[in-house]
Amino acid sequence: MGWLIKRVSLGVVWFQFVHMSPGCGASKTLSGAAATAMHIQGRELGGNASIASHSRSSRDKTVDEAHTLVASATRMQATGLSQDIFHADQHLEERRTKIVGTLGPASVPKIKQLIEAGVNVFRLNFSHVADPNSQTSVIETIRAASAELALPVAILGDLCGPKIRCNTFAPNPSIHLIPGSKIRIVYSSGPGDESTITTSISQIVNAIQVGHRVLLNDGSLKLVVTERVSQDEVLCKVLVGGELKAKKGINVPDMAIALPALTEKDACDARYMYKMRLDYVALSFVQRPEDVQDLLNLFETLKKEEEEARLIGVAPFDCGIPVDGLEEDWRPHIIAKIETPHSLEVIDDIIHVADGIMVARGDLGVECSLEQVPNIQKTLIRKTNAADKPVITATQMLESMINSPVPTRAEVSDVANAVFDGTDAVMLSAECATGDFPLETVAMMASICRNAEAGSRILQGKGFSMPLYKRDKVDLFYGRKKHVSEFAHCMADAAVAAAAEASATAMLVFTTTSEMPIFVSKRRPTMPVIAITPTGSIFRRLALLYGIHPVLSNGLRITTRHGSISRLRLDHEIPLVPQHEQRQVEGMAPKLRHTDSILALTEKDVLESASAKQTGLKVGDAVCYCAGFHGPFPGLSNTIKMSRFGDAIKSETAHAHWSESLSRMASQLSLH
Repeated sequence: MGWLIKRVSLGVVWFQFVHMSPGCGASKTLSGAAATAMHIQGRELGGNASIASHSRSSRDKTVDEAHTLVASATRMQATGLSQDIFHADQHLEERRTKIVGTLGPASVPKIKQLIEAGVNVFRLNFSHVADPNSQTSVIETIRAASAELALPVAILGDLCGPKIRCNTFAPNPSIHLIPGSKIRIVYSSGPGDESTITTSISQIVNAIQVGHRVLLNDGSLKLVVTERVSQDEVLCKVLVGGELKAKKGINVPDMAIALPALTEKDACDARYMYKMRLDYVALSFVQRPEDVQDLLNLFETLKKEEEEARLIGVAPFDCGIPVDGLEEDWRPHIIAKIETPHSLEVIDDIIHVADGIMVARGDLGVECSLEQVPNIQKTLIRKTNAADKPVITATQMLESMINSPVPTRAEVSDVANAVFDGTDAVMLSAECATGDFPLETVAMMASICRNAEAGSRILQGKGFSMPLYKRDKVDLFYGRKKHVSEFAHCMADAAVAAAAEASATAMLVFTTTSEMPIFVSKRRPTMPVIAITPTGSIFRRLALLYGIHPVLSNGLRITTRHGSISRLRLDHEIPLVPQHEQRQVEGMAPKLRHTDSILALTEKDVLESASAKQTGLKVGDAVCYCAGFHGPFPGLSNTIKMSRFGDAIKSETAHAHWSESLSRMASQLSLH
């Protein structure tokens, strides 16, 4: 089938849609190109399309223009492009890239509306919080709104980190730096003046060397060290001048400052985050993997303290999260914020020890050259995806919407490119926390992501390789995760391929550790992924992952003798509660062993969840079930099953009817 250019009487040029034989390959290419050319020009093409001309010159000109358009469209097809990409908005699906929204004065009163607008994770910035307990009411409001809307919402606590700042100034509140002038930097707790900048961080003054650059106020002011006066004082020359206000940041990109990422304030805030069962904790200014390990050690200490208190009868702090709503080895997952060039030198080790990465482009743009940031962003996203961990892209994504109801074109492209790069989530900071249009900003961010995802799917369909997921079996991270089944990665590969081959409406992935949904998500399937878990903490944590729609289901819920959810990830025998004991313990979930029963209960829970609406999943749709290792359920372990959604419910209903009928028959026979 194709379009042919055909000249007829009265100076009319017709583009006629005709059938061509299979041997007319060149004609097919030309005809398709002509249709593309006509569409690009905005002409209506139905069964026939015509371009009329009232003179021979106009007619010839029209033919020449048509041939030019045909040639242009042919070149587009040769590169794999088509006009479909210009109409990606006609192929929109449910958004898969997640949105992290920062709470502040402008957004705290609108938490429920922000969830409805598209926020999946709320960020609490503890940099400006003196008393962490002041955030309790905010956390309770988030969880209440999440429960009311029946939508999973994660909470990310962002630690301040060792931000190096200058002290105050006297007698004026600020000083003016003149290019070419000299200024002293002194280690002191006192205020500075017109000739002196003071800081209470001794390490920076003691270690800085002649020739090192000093950046002030997020890089807007620039100095260079020219002389060391004493151990606590250096002399600098002003390269880029301007006004310097009190408490502005100091960056020294030419040296790694020997400061722990976890300050005393951060440790106090982290204790609060652990007590309140926050889902994620962001660690600022990570320079070494040991920085992340320090926070992991703190969480391990807090866990031991809770266990010891429980042994002597002290009840754990009531944060509103039930004990059986946490997985066995629960702790907040750590997001390492990459903000310095020194962290890039050991980035593989940092990614390995952390649970996820945030591309914090603000300080990266200060300490590295601005023009390097896009390459750093793409590299960090690729590395984190290869490690099967979530990655957040942050800072100034829709900065202009702090004061404007619409973003700039460059900002829209920035958000879209983060989606093309393969980020799990994009983050809003001041736009959402203190801006004039927090709801409009979230809605705009969601719309940009949906359009970018639609374009990405079209490009992938045209054979363009998208840098979203690539694994090398000799990769540093391959197989190094704890508790990962030996078949997990090949199961994820096979499940995504099977779902695509069957044109499945959705994938349903069972998890009690959150690992399998991550593996599937990183392979970027073309259909939505519904992650089914019995655990509330995993249900919330999965809200950060690209393309994942979490569903809380009792299908895999079992209990140990202590009444908590068992370690389903372990291979050894689970000490399950005997059936006669389990009936006597109030609130304990039933023990499910039959795989069909698990699937049936899961389908009921999915149908009643928000995920069914979000993904458009209906009874009768083709679906792909995927499960990794689940110790107590050997029939479900390492399983991929193609099915029609709702078949398990029908099967269980039929099974119940047959059982009832056989029971009646047995009763009647016993009477005779």
